[in-house]
Amino acid sequence: MIAALAAACFTMSAQNKGDMAVGGVIGLSGGSATISYSNNGTTSSDKSSSPTLFEFSPEFSYFVIDNLELSAGLNYALQSEHIGDDGDRKLYMNSNIAMFTIGANYYIPLVDGILYYTPGVKFGFGGGSNVIQTSADRTVNTKIPFAFGFDAELGTIEFKPLDFLGVSLNFLDLSVTYATTGEGNGKTATTNFAAGFNYGMSAGVKYYF
Repeated sequence: MIAALAAACFTMSAQNKGDMAVGGVIGLSGGSATISYSNNGTTSSDKSSSPTLFEFSPEFSYFVIDNLELSAGLNYALQSEHIGDDGDRKLYMNSNIAMFTIGANYYIPLVDGILYYTPGVKFGFGGGSNVIQTSADRTVNTKIPFAFGFDAELGTIEFKPLDFLGVSLNFLDLSVTYATTGEGNGKTATTNFAAGFNYGMSAGVKYYF
């Protein structure tokens, strides 16, 4: 593998039409959020501290033209939110959502061949579940039969120490997530809008071929 990667370093280039890449992104964030709730025609909104969010996103990408990358992949998100206390024990709601994602990024050279600004957008569709702690020894599980997500990656930089290797960091993004929970008359729709800056960071690695 080391020999193959060394050979690739001298024979491959990136950000050109026809190039492909595989990789993944890991993110951890918090901060603040504005949340809108809709239930049986009644809507309300609230501002609160943003839940802690962990994300993992493996993906495949292809440059359809020079510097324009289209991608497809999977996204798994684990969100943990403090919802109350039971005595001296904190209670949390943990949400697990898995999505199929498609996206696009445009590579703007800052230092040609080495450093790029890569703004982009990503859409996702999927579902999951909520695990709600109602007391110190009791939890309630509810399904998330449908979830839709939109993410604008406004502060992503990619560093290419080698032709076949890219390392990315994202410092600023804007995201919207819509999800339905429960079933039948107990179904609830929730829309979450969040803008993050200096509250969290995601990092990714790509292998170009």
